[in-house]
Amino acid sequence: MLSKMLVQEIQDLRDGGYALGEVIQHLKNRYGAKAPSVPTVRKYYDMDGVPEDLHARTAKEKAFDRPPFRDAIVEILENNPKCYMSSVYDVLVEKYVETGEFEALPGNEQTLRNFIHFLEESGAVPEERREGRKYDHVDDPPAGKQIQLDFGQEKCEGGLTVHFLCLLLRHSRYLGVYAQDHRFDSAEACAAIYRFLCKIGGRAEEFVIDQDSVFVASEEYGEVVETQVFGDFLAEQQMGLWVCNKADPESKGAVENLVKFVKSSYFSARTITSMAQVRDTLPAWVERKNRRIHQATFKVPGDVFEQVEREALRPLLPSVHEASPTNLVRVPIGSQPFMQYKGAKYSVPWDMCFHDAYYKAIGSKLHIYGEDRRHVCTHEISPVKGSFNRLEEHKKEEPSEWLDIAERLRQKWNCTKFQHFINGFKKENPRHLAKQLRAVESFLDSEQPDRALVASVMAQCCADWRYRFTQFKQVYELQKARFEAGDRGGQPDPAMTEVQKRDMDRYRKAFEERCA
Repeated sequence: MLSKMLVQEIQDLRDGGYALGEVIQHLKNRYGAKAPSVPTVRKYYDMDGVPEDLHARTAKEKAFDRPPFRDAIVEILENNPKCYMSSVYDVLVEKYVETGEFEALPGNEQTLRNFIHFLEESGAVPEERREGRKYDHVDDPPAGKQIQLDFGQEKCEGGLTVHFLCLLLRHSRYLGVYAQDHRFDSAEACAAIYRFLCKIGGRAEEFVIDQDSVFVASEEYGEVVETQVFGDFLAEQQMGLWVCNKADPESKGAVENLVKFVKSSYFSARTITSMAQVRDTLPAWVERKNRRIHQATFKVPGDVFEQVEREALRPLLPSVHEASPTNLVRVPIGSQPFMQYKGAKYSVPWDMCFHDAYYKAIGSKLHIYGEDRRHVCTHEISPVKGSFNRLEEHKKEEPSEWLDIAERLRQKWNCTKFQHFINGFKKENPRHLAKQLRAVESFLDSEQPDRALVASVMAQCCADWRYRFTQFKQVYELQKARFEAGDRGGQPDPAMTEVQKRDMDRYRKAFEERCA
């Protein structure tokens, strides 16, 4: 069938004075093997004008132009005017085929694409004009070379924002997508990546990533510093890293296309209201996309992966980010918080004493798990037998009982020298501080002295460096005797209303003698 534009071109050439043979030769030169046949050119050359309905007699019945498909397609396009046709086809499969209402759709994706163009041309649905960035062709890397990944997010109804991580085997175009309702951190991202590695059953040589803060801590003049968690994951899996340049479509366009594809093909034609809906439909959508013919390679990603790329992947290594760790070795923990591995000792938290621990050695790391199989800590494996390797957080904390005693003393006997008094006791009694302060508390509770007396005792202890209980008790007895005798230790008598003072002549005479 010829388009109206080609028929109009034939008749314009005729009206311009070209003979039939010249028109035929012009079309052959311009369209080559796709040029219309001589009888077809002659038919339209002899017509007086272009018919209104050029293909009325030869037009076939549209496969999707019947209920319930037409109404469903129109509804999807009206509710989601910017959706992609591949996403519309996927929703129809999900709505009519997977529910069992129809055994199969009446046409393939190209048939649906032609029908949607027909609806747009006929005015049944508004036609959406699209513009996009232009990219140069990027050669495919060898099988097993690269895994591309990038983050995306989609705002849905009800204030829900779906955050997702896309992973793509670059050679076969085999896809993996993992979603959650909050932004990924480094540990969650590494766990999702390892789930994808387990799914494909191996490791590629390198990751291709954008400069995202989840993976990259800093970058300066091409020197990339990974985050601690992601850097350890790369070392654990023995994989390289390719970081794309900023604002460079040639290096990161393929990575960004992953997110664009998920948004256009999965989210654009669906009304997402909860994460449960995403968890139910996203895995099946990923499997369908891995079974369809890829529009760039005209191959099925799943078939290319099984036939070519799976064999090129390196063997899978165990990881600390496993969802359900396997092949763990059990070891009992006694009264001391450490476990042994190849002749060396490695610390564990104190609350694991008299419990079982589990461990797994991966490369140069020793990963330790609790009884619930949850990761507890990681040690660097020591080559020195008999060494004791303790993490800083596993050191025994100092008992804090003395803090409670000191706070009770503060509430009862607080004064200007109280903190000085407590600090002195802490310095002089590092091992038995709680016992010393408890003895002071018990003694004062039994004596029930006046607050002024206690303040005087603490001040005297600070002045004379008396920071033990026996010394405190001696100072207390002396101060108590002075208080009972009316001597307040040099403090002025409150009853005194006049202050003695010397004559100024004495000071003047002393000054003149000093200056003479």
